[in-house]
Amino acid sequence: MRLKDKKGMTAMVDAMIFIVIMGMAVSAMFSFGGENPVPNDASSVSDCIFSSKLRMCDLVDTEESGPVSIPDMAAFYILTGEGKTAGYLESILDSLFQRPGSYRLDIEYQGSTMTVGSGKGEAVSGSVKEFAVTYGGSIRTELRIF
Repeated sequence: MRLKDKKGMTAMVDAMIFIVIMGMAVSAMFSFGGENPVPNDASSVSDCIFSSKLRMCDLVDTEESGPVSIPDMAAFYILTGEGKTAGYLESILDSLFQRPGSYRLDIEYQGSTMTVGSGKGEAVSGSVKEFAVTYGGSIRTELRIF
């Protein structure tokens, strides 16, 4: 393509800038507005959290740094009241849902229960699951998303 004067060059540069700006606008629309950022499936959230492992020294004052599952730590916390498991679960769920009062997690082990979150209103999604504890039994979890 051959341009004969400066007006043609200016028009071509203007068109190129317009195309770049429109491309950025379209990519921004699809990257930020395409999906709902808040998960509303309590079952998948519960599976993700309770299939995770972390270092024991992150939740309990100990020298041991071996990996331990979240169900084991929840059972330990329910039986002894020691550690930071409730606060850890609360921080995970707070950062996931980004709204106070938008969830309630009840965990039961051997007849004792701990609750994380307050949950207000009508539940949008709920899930009741059981996860095995390494040293015997299982925890029963009920996660409700409001």
